Amino acid sequence: MIIGRRRAAWRWLVVEWNWPAAGLLAAVLIAGLLPVLLVLGEPSVFWIALQLPTYLVHQAEEHVGDRFRRHLNALLGTEALSRPAAFWINSVGVWGVDLLSLLLAVFADLAWGFIAIYLTLFNALVHMLVGVIRREPNPGLVTAVVLFLPVGGIAWWLLQERTTLGPIGHLACLAPVVVEHAIIVIWALRGRSAPPRTGL
Repeated sequence: MIIGRRRAAWRWLVVEWNWPAAGLLAAVLIAGLLPVLLVLGEPSVFWIALQLPTYLVHQAEEHVGDRFRRHLNALLGTEALSRPAAFWINSVGVWGVDLLSLLLAVFADLAWGFIAIYLTLFNALVHMLVGVIRREPNPGLVTAVVLFLPVGGIAWWLLQERTTLGPIGHLACLAPVVVEHAIIVIWALRGRSAPPRTGL
């Protein structure tokens, strides 16, 4: 019974590709709860937490209609990124990382919030660089510019004002973000260079 429900949930989320729209609804709900942090006098935590709903809106632009995955696979000329891979990259690599960054910022040290902020800003940079290099828009570019730059930039400025993190600390928070993006690129290129499946 439980296994059947899990399979049904997986089919609804990934096979039928409903998670981007569900994420957009979650973004609205999360954003509606965040003003509580401002009332409690925690503007820095508010802006760290805001990275996740902002990213969920960005993911809706990217992935509703399977736009990003189709765009990437068309560029590479092969099925380099599957639906399950795209889902796990975005769920673990974004939702999980943002949540971990927020928890560490609240319960360990506020500076850990830079991980979520750098995830937002670095992704915006990637979208913009790809757009400039290819001289064409890409799925996610609009929200990367309109949302990621101001939300990430304000969060970075506020957190910098409230922490004593030095250059080494900033590099430590940026490193996992760069590594994560590098893994995605390597995964995609690996799929491009892999021999065609024989069905065995």
